[in-house]
Amino acid sequence: MAQHTQVLTPATVDELVAALAQTTPRSRLLAGGTDLVRTLRQRGGEPDLLIDMSGLADRGAATTSAAAVSTSTGTSDDSAADLTSVRLSEGKLHVGALVTFAELQNNSLVREQALCLGLAAAQVGSAQIRNVGTIGGNVANASPCADGATALTALGAEVTTIDGAGNRRTRPLGAVLLGPGRTSLTHDEAILEYAFPTLESEHRTAFVKVGSRLAVTVARVSVALVVRFDAAAGALSDVRVALGAVGNTAFRAEALERELEGCAAGEETARRFAAGCVAAVEASIPGRYSLPYKRHAVLGVAYDAWNMLALGPPLEPS
Repeated sequence: MAQHTQVLTPATVDELVAALAQTTPRSRLLAGGTDLVRTLRQRGGEPDLLIDMSGLADRGAATTSAAAVSTSTGTSDDSAADLTSVRLSEGKLHVGALVTFAELQNNSLVREQALCLGLAAAQVGSAQIRNVGTIGGNVANASPCADGATALTALGAEVTTIDGAGNRRTRPLGAVLLGPGRTSLTHDEAILEYAFPTLESEHRTAFVKVGSRLAVTVARVSVALVVRFDAAAGALSDVRVALGAVGNTAFRAEALERELEGCAAGEETARRFAAGCVAAVEASIPGRYSLPYKRHAVLGVAYDAWNMLALGPPLEPS
């Protein structure tokens, strides 16, 4: 890294705001660094200011541990702790931007309330990458293949940010992700957390992806699925289907969701779901050279996701 790069390591949210106030469009935030380090190694990739978030992670972890010892709820008023925690509040699950994929993979609240997010986290890179990579960086990097972004899209996540003036904003994830490597975040804006409504016991979720390898692979196609299953009626409601790596950003297949709403959870619906995923891919990337492959791949991914819901006997493409 060039010697003229200034490095700041804020330990509190107030210090983060002060650091953000000094940024320019050339400045960068460093969390896990699994994506940023590659950029820094490129000629001309050196930022004028690098904000190292590790101090906030250390402060948040220490505050959360102290709160867990001193209170029965494990909550804290320290907003640095919110950056590193997964917590329930007012009917929503809040996931701090500095929570790592390893933590998401193993978190009990994520398993109960957002299994698709935990499954997505478990498939990010290698164990070493999951130990340091954060859900904040996964979205801020704005890769169409981002596993976490696909799961968060299906969960209806909102993003809360803070800027160099101390202003906080909350907006839908879809309003932040604009395209490959592009977000609506300003240069002095940092992600604090994601939040989405908690799921009921009747909800079931799934996440499946396929890549060029069996492990440590970037998604070529991914599907995150959330449904509410009424066992008495045998019907589906609150259907949410998110697709990743088949467009400029992860997106909801809204026409397919409407088509499946109220349908019986049987083989016919499974086939309609799979066919709808194929149609969504065709509409998203018409004419792209990868379309024949992704049309075929998403069919298998869709059946795997459906089978993961355990609504009936496993099905395969016909």
